[in-house]
Amino acid sequence: MHAARSIWRRFTVKGVVWRHYLDWAIANVPFHIQPVLLNVWTLFFFFFAPPARRAVLRNLAIVLPGSSRLLNYFRAYRTLLGFAWSIAEAANYRVNEADFNYEIVGPEFLEQLSAARGAIVLTAHMGSSELGAALFARKCGREIRMIRTPEPDERAGAHLQATVEKEGVKIAYSSAGALLSFDLLHALRNGEIVSIQGDRMIEGVASAAGRMFDHPVHIPSGPFTLAQVAHVPIFPLFIIRTGYRSYRIIVRSPIFVRRNGERDRTSGLAAGVAAWCQVLQETIADHWPQWFGFGSIFAEHAPH
Repeated sequence: MHAARSIWRRFTVKGVVWRHYLDWAIANVPFHIQPVLLNVWTLFFFFFAPPARRAVLRNLAIVLPGSSRLLNYFRAYRTLLGFAWSIAEAANYRVNEADFNYEIVGPEFLEQLSAARGAIVLTAHMGSSELGAALFARKCGREIRMIRTPEPDERAGAHLQATVEKEGVKIAYSSAGALLSFDLLHALRNGEIVSIQGDRMIEGVASAAGRMFDHPVHIPSGPFTLAQVAHVPIFPLFIIRTGYRSYRIIVRSPIFVRRNGERDRTSGLAAGVAAWCQVLQETIADHWPQWFGFGSIFAEHAPH
């Protein structure tokens, strides 16, 4: 029974089989046909991946209040199509070693990040996080440790790792729990850069309360605790797709999680979370079609 479930998992939305077919298509299908195929597969996932579709619809109702539900269905499709393009271009990078154009917003903050001895990159599910980490590692010549939620299919996880590890990006999984926290603290104190996504909650991960779009949210508290204990800055960084093989890397001013004695530990964390929520809200408001929020952080929807 277990073997049968393992085989079936490969063919699911989070499995590895469709990823192999995507790699084959990127290598063999003419470019002018690829947009047609991406629209077809987006339509397929729109109907057969209802949890993701519902999550996007719930988020859009909060991010764009007052919009009709019918209009938000079209927006949800647009979001899923953008996600399809991001996945396809990450595959293009992996399979064909394609070059990408990118512009940098906040180059002075990127220079600070590149020169930092220990820092946390706090990002969101926008663009392609794997491609963005690879581009950063290549441009800055720095290794980066990316924290991800483990894939249900181990083969899918191994497939994703192949995209970035050749560029000096190490992947660690949040399922490691307390051991991962100690490992990341050690890495930060040794001057490494750690990348964490701060726009989605999963069960079993500690959360902090924040507010976005006049709604309460649950934000992963780990990045702020790590920054406070390790005495390193948090750099908000977002990857926005602007066109075919073109991206915008947005780097915002660093967030410092202060700690002036044991009494001020909680207030320092709260201030860091509030600063991140403000930056994340502004970025989502400007680029909502690029926010692949297939899980919710809003308090009425997010897991506790």
